[in-house]
Amino acid sequence: MKNKAPTCPVCGSAGVAHKYQIERHNFSVHACTECGSQFRYPPPKNANAFYDEGYYTGTAHFSYQDERAWERYHNYVHFARLKTIRKVTATLPQKLLDVGCAFGAFARAAAHFGEAYGLDVSKFAVQEGNKLSAQAGSTAQLFAGDLTRLPRSVQAKKIFRPNTFSAITLIEVAEHLAEPRPAMAAAYKLLAPGGVLVIQTANFEGWQALNAGPQYHYYLPGHLTYFTATGLRRMLSDIGFHDFREFFPTDFPLWAKWRKAWGEVKRARDLLRFYRMSVYHVKSKFKRGGRPLTSSYVLYALK
Repeated sequence: MKNKAPTCPVCGSAGVAHKYQIERHNFSVHACTECGSQFRYPPPKNANAFYDEGYYTGTAHFSYQDERAWERYHNYVHFARLKTIRKVTATLPQKLLDVGCAFGAFARAAAHFGEAYGLDVSKFAVQEGNKLSAQAGSTAQLFAGDLTRLPRSVQAKKIFRPNTFSAITLIEVAEHLAEPRPAMAAAYKLLAPGGVLVIQTANFEGWQALNAGPQYHYYLPGHLTYFTATGLRRMLSDIGFHDFREFFPTDFPLWAKWRKAWGEVKRARDLLRFYRMSVYHVKSKFKRGGRPLTSSYVLYALK
């Protein structure tokens, strides 16, 4: 059976055309003429198959950085990000959901300030993460599922109630969604009025992505949707979000990145990473022709 004619998963436009063939991973990318977003087409038949134990332990061809051994250092970024989120949601009871939580490090950091939950498609990651939370004496709880297929246990139904979350985060997760609009609509439903949706992903309007073309490192097997800042804002606005706040490159300061990176320093030459990181961070603050020089991007959107 032939694939139906593609439409943009971000804005819904039928004005799409083939853009790149990603030779190193053998898949095609289409682009939208309306919002500039890109997407893998045809999408893989079972995208969740990417997220097996090998993905989370760093042993698969396409894998996640297993952060369990460095959680202490990653917390510098987690707590810095939470400081920004808490400023935005200061008038709300703190109840946070981290979507694509992996082993739950960010949820455990958030549990210092209120209720904190994680959601991930990997049962392995959820089980291991809940073990870590128990060992650490953390109240953070992780569940298997995603925004469009919430867990259905009696306990979960009490937690995942509409209009109750002060913050929902998707940190390097939105690009993994073949159909982001239903997921963002589900997030909108869960958020309390005044709650914030936090999305960190690549901005394909940035010069970093434009200049790299099909060689851009973000074209990976499990990355299915490639957003522009314009397309992302448009989609969220259609759903009902407002008061957008953009951060280039991140919603936390450079010093938090330095402290996180310190945990991975093993040799003197590893210190060069701090120089490259600093140059990139500063470069991200500038634009040329109205476009940011880099493609690192975080968007806050309020309900």
